[in-house]
Amino acid sequence: MAELEKATDEFSSKRKLGEGGSGCVYHGIMEDGIDVAVKLLKRVDQDRDREREFISEVEMLSRLHHRNLVKLIGICIEGNRRCLVYELVRNGSVESHLHGMYLYAFGCFKNMRQLHLWHSHHPTNS
Repeated sequence: MAELEKATDEFSSKRKLGEGGSGCVYHGIMEDGIDVAVKLLKRVDQDRDREREFISEVEMLSRLHHRNLVKLIGICIEGNRRCLVYELVRNGSVESHLHGMYLYAFGCFKNMRQLHLWHSHHPTNS
């Protein structure tokens, strides 16, 4: 977390790129000079459902690769603080790219869940 705090000047309001329902996005410059977008998620605390949702989201986003989606570079989990680190998008707003990514990911998750539910209620005899 210390490296992300340094990269974003302690999550300075001057570096804030946007804010959404799940947290704020900040522009960060890593020690190697790479520009990133760091999403500081709202606190998970003791909510196990939100924690499982976070883990599922990270697993799904780490598998998504599409030319129109920003890339998930990494995650940071320290205590009850969670950060997602994305490539910094120069064309358009980070929020619009992240929104597109989440819509795509949510659609994939929803379809996989529906398929799982259907199979659990319709077992095959093979």
